[in-house]
Amino acid sequence: MEGVARYKVRLMEHNPKWEDEFLKVKNELIECWGSSITDIQHVGSTAIRSICAKPILDVAVQVTSISNLDIEALTSRGYDYCGSQHGNENYHLFVLRSKEGASLRHIHCYDKSEKEFDLLVGFCKYLNAHREQALEYENLKKTLAEKYPDDRTAYTAGKEEFIKSIYGRLSS
Repeated sequence: MEGVARYKVRLMEHNPKWEDEFLKVKNELIECWGSSITDIQHVGSTAIRSICAKPILDVAVQVTSISNLDIEALTSRGYDYCGSQHGNENYHLFVLRSKEGASLRHIHCYDKSEKEFDLLVGFCKYLNAHREQALEYENLKKTLAEKYPDDRTAYTAGKEEFIKSIYGRLSS
């Protein structure tokens, strides 16, 4: 994975090799956490075929219990443990960075009771099945990347309404 410097936004055309990297990471996670895992999915824009994406691999991992997560298993492999996210104790994040500090992989860990896992997976599946909405999302991403090349937080916030609209379609 090429990665992106911290706080920056850089989009690349879809690369089919991203799926190969996901499979490699999936095997590493199984080595680390084994029977604690109930599901592992490739998520984020790199999982949506044929649209541009930040070259950061996003992987969602569902575990039997977030409280039993073996943090050392990933930190010993070079990942930064970022703790619980957005005040949600059922969602923890690990980030693998290059020597220069660029984000390469985001490992999103969810307790089996956390519904966000299903939304992330459903979002990618929906856009892979609905080309017109995928292109709409890609156009939004390009516009936001141009507007906020040095502000990943604003870029992400700009996508929120679109993402929530797809989440709404998943539950109906």
